[in-house]
Amino acid sequence: MPCGDGMTDGVRRALSACINAIIPTMFRAQQPWAVMGSTASVLQGICNYTPPDIDLVTTRDGAYIMSGSIGGLGATMRQVAYSESELYASHFGIFEVVDVKVEVMGDLVIRVADGVIDATQHFARWSDKVRLIHFEEHHIPVVPLEWQLVANVLLSRPERSTGIADYLLAHGFDRAYLDALLLDKGHGERTIATVREIMHLDD
Repeated sequence: MPCGDGMTDGVRRALSACINAIIPTMFRAQQPWAVMGSTASVLQGICNYTPPDIDLVTTRDGAYIMSGSIGGLGATMRQVAYSESELYASHFGIFEVVDVKVEVMGDLVIRVADGVIDATQHFARWSDKVRLIHFEEHHIPVVPLEWQLVANVLLSRPERSTGIADYLLAHGFDRAYLDALLLDKGHGERTIATVREIMHLDD
């Protein structure tokens, strides 16, 4: 799978440093993890977008384990600790690696007025072999574009949602996986209806 054209050398170096540090640690601890957000989208082929940072999602325990590995690569801007905001709740930390911001999120929950996504419920699906991306001599797990589409619609991000939908429609997508995601009524009627519309699922 070709990487999108927005991947900068800085993000590439920072991501390479992170995965080299965390893969052995997370493997020994048997904690699931994945690259999420814009960097994951570009790794899966999304073009014309430059990721500003690196988002890593894992479990609660994984976040603290991961922080020990990443913390030695650069600066710790915020120690991992439980945090809640209007939209997010997670065990959250911020690091700087090769001048790139790296955010670690454990047990991430995304919540808006009309829907919610609990990321930890999806780790089993993220671990499927088709969701592994070859990067810098490693196979790294990434959050699937189908999942990121649902999350961006939930968060009312039309530009990102449309960009992902257009890419999936042009290059193919896992219809069974997307249908399974949309069976979760907790995502909210607006999110489910919007995803079905922009992906032409009812045509």
